[in-house]
Amino acid sequence: MSGLAPLLAAAPAGSRFGPHFGDLLNQLRHAGPKRLMVITDFDQTLTTYFGKDGQLGDQCHDIILHHLDLSEVSPEVAQTLRELNEWNHITESERMARCGNDPLRRSQATRQWFERFHKLSSEEGLKRFAKHCVAKSNVRAREKIQETFKWLETWDVPLLLVSAGLRELLVPVLENAGAPLPSNLSLLANSLDEATVSVTSREKQLALERVPDFKLRAQDRSHVLLLGDKPSDCSPLEGLPESPALKVGFLGQPSEDRFEEYLKFFDAVLVGDASMDFVNCLLDTVSSTSVM
Repeated sequence: MSGLAPLLAAAPAGSRFGPHFGDLLNQLRHAGPKRLMVITDFDQTLTTYFGKDGQLGDQCHDIILHHLDLSEVSPEVAQTLRELNEWNHITESERMARCGNDPLRRSQATRQWFERFHKLSSEEGLKRFAKHCVAKSNVRAREKIQETFKWLETWDVPLLLVSAGLRELLVPVLENAGAPLPSNLSLLANSLDEATVSVTSREKQLALERVPDFKLRAQDRSHVLLLGDKPSDCSPLEGLPESPALKVGFLGQPSEDRFEEYLKFFDAVLVGDASMDFVNCLLDTVSSTSVM
């Protein structure tokens, strides 16, 4: 484990690692950047769990639901937005209870929520409020994400960003942090302008089918680094041939139960609203024996 010491030191205190972390890291390092692809979530993965004000950070749809001035829209639209916001903020156990504790009905409820939001957004032109809502939001990109994107650009590593969030919001959030998305990006996300829902938080296993350009660009890539903040963020791997995949999870509010759950899916679980230092150190390890 001595060779892992600098990398482990970059992880926040209290972070935990699965039994295969060291072996997977060695596989990625031996393969090098030319065999690597990166898949990531956005909300609470590239952004922090806690926002700029110390409160729970806004996710993409929150940015509209929390910060759109309801006096700017009709009473009917305002009421629909309130109803969407109410469902968005009840606990998962309460959502399950409303769905009769039926996982299928719960999945359908998620799809219906997204469809209702995006039908309203496209019909009412909510995109016009995006810039103002982002400016009012407490959303915060993780520190050092600029270095992450620079490494991906330097080594021409394909990046797939799979987000149930909103293109018109996630792009400016990153740009405001001085971290424009790299040119080797494939993006699967929803749009304020489109009634059609591209992806929900429960459908990420279909991501690669919906982004054929990434499959083409990554066809010679055999190793994966995946970043997420919840187990479902690992689902895009289901669309790949069996490949060595090192999975890094960000856990905003750790507990023993949540560690136990996350370590079933992730090989490294980072706590404390970690910066991207650990990820950047990991990427540097991957490229340490490579020549551009």
